Amino acid sequence: MRGLTLLTATILTFGYGFAAQAAMTVDRAETYRRVARTVDVRDPTADANRVWYGGVLPPVTVETTAQPKCTLI
Repeated sequence: MRGLTLLTATILTFGYGFAAQAAMTVDRAETYRRVARTVDVRDPTADANRVWYGGVLPPVTVETTAQPKCTLI
């Protein structure tokens, strides 16, 4: 009888976990769709709030002058 109780509890626990995971996945997908409809960017390169999702960025080049701009006397 103990084995049947343990088996039932295990099955119910996995079932509840699966139902919760499915509900969160549907909710997350709906949130993505809702947010994607509200964002209207004409030129994606001009948007400062755009999230970078990977790829290769161009290298950053820092140039300096031989003479410092601030001198302490």
